[in-house]
Amino acid sequence: MGNGGLNNVPAAGEQGADAAVASEGGELQSPPPSSGYYASSEGSDGYLTGAEEGESSRAVPALPQPPAPAAAAVWPLAFGSASQKGQDDDGKMMEDTVSLRPFFCAWVDGSPMHFFAVFDGHGGPRVSALCRDQMHAILAEELAVAATAYRKEHPEKDEEAERRAWEAALKRSFERADALGMGLSESGWPVVGSTAVVALVVGGSILVANCGDSRAVLCRAGHAIPLSEDHKLERADERARVKAAGGKVWRSSDEQLRVGGLAMSRALGHRLLKPAVICEPDITMTTRSEDDDCMILASDGLWDVIENQKACNVVSNCLAIEHQGAPGGGAPIGQEEEVGCVHAASLLMNMAIHGKSPDDISVVVLDLKARG
Repeated sequence: MGNGGLNNVPAAGEQGADAAVASEGGELQSPPPSSGYYASSEGSDGYLTGAEEGESSRAVPALPQPPAPAAAAVWPLAFGSASQKGQDDDGKMMEDTVSLRPFFCAWVDGSPMHFFAVFDGHGGPRVSALCRDQMHAILAEELAVAATAYRKEHPEKDEEAERRAWEAALKRSFERADALGMGLSESGWPVVGSTAVVALVVGGSILVANCGDSRAVLCRAGHAIPLSEDHKLERADERARVKAAGGKVWRSSDEQLRVGGLAMSRALGHRLLKPAVICEPDITMTTRSEDDDCMILASDGLWDVIENQKACNVVSNCLAIEHQGAPGGGAPIGQEEEVGCVHAASLLMNMAIHGKSPDDISVVVLDLKARG
């Protein structure tokens, strides 16, 4: 039975090892309450944290915090998700999963950072579940290391240096998750892995890191803008890279190009398919605009049957209807999924089911618009 959002994934800190930061005095601090907050560049009392008070967590270096800017830009952000097991009922477990982690950490200027992701497992749900539970905590640790180095090297704000630091932290996080996934292979499951499409939202920036054939699409001024490109073997550049690494590309009975049985060229895990199948993500960074309406992260169970533009039109219209008559001023962000986003994600999921998608389907919708 499909999950139509609203707590269909654990809140930050319920599973995995969420990151926390020690204060300069050495005591672990918990984050401020998130209910009713807005995604903005306002200071957050010097936290780099992802754990609720009283939870066990990994300590990461304390960060020196400059004063918050006098006038903080407020960027609306709400989120919701939906998931459904594939219609090919062959006894397999649901392999897709999502991770929704608002306020999972903060940058050195106090800007809250928000983590949203879709993971599509192969050979079972083990690697995708591992990523769901641990990827945000790993990224928080890597961002803490990057933030410490950034503050030492750049006492004044440097946007290009920030971007390099964020991208490097994302790449290292994918490498660490890949290593954990390969560890599962060594534990008795030889062919297991997962795609990963991660959105890191901080202030007026959206970074998307993608490995595999899940996808992120932005709707801006009514137009669908892909923020990731699928790592399919139909791409000449990916096919050439795989062959150069010694991989054998072949066409299966379902007319898909494959390497070692896998219908993509990049993924996390899959120890036996190295070095042909790599974990390196493609990363894009997009500056937010008032013309941004929404963003969709989804597994290929959706994108195989619904085009980018159609998906954006559906979500935009659904969100507009959901918020008719609502007061404006931006969508509050907390730990809970927003009903309108859940409805939009569920609508897309059901359209894919009616479109005869046989695969597992997971959808995350981000509402980026001030409505009302």
